[in-house]
Amino acid sequence: MQFLLDILNALGDVGQTVVEFFDFIPTYFQQLMAYINVWYIKAKLTWLIWTMQVYYTTAQLLLKEIGFNSVVASAFNALPDELRYYAYAFGVPHAIGVYFNFLSTGFVMKMLR
Repeated sequence: MQFLLDILNALGDVGQTVVEFFDFIPTYFQQLMAYINVWYIKAKLTWLIWTMQVYYTTAQLLLKEIGFNSVVASAFNALPDELRYYAYAFGVPHAIGVYFNFLSTGFVMKMLR
């Protein structure tokens, strides 16, 4: 008799599992949509980082092509020795290079959009 009760209890559990599955279908769909959104955001950020790298490389090539680095180097070498030493100690030439890389990258981004 206990065996029959166990079988009926197991069938009831299976039925309850099916009912709970159908009750949770909206939750499963919501989780699927959240996963798809996370994947889309990751893909978009990856694409944006890659395009920013391409823009930066293009800007560096543009500055190299027009000879900007040689102009900055010659202007920097025209400074008096003491001023040139302190400017180099504080990283002024590097800061000028970074700033103009920033400007040229912005220019490339505007031109390629």
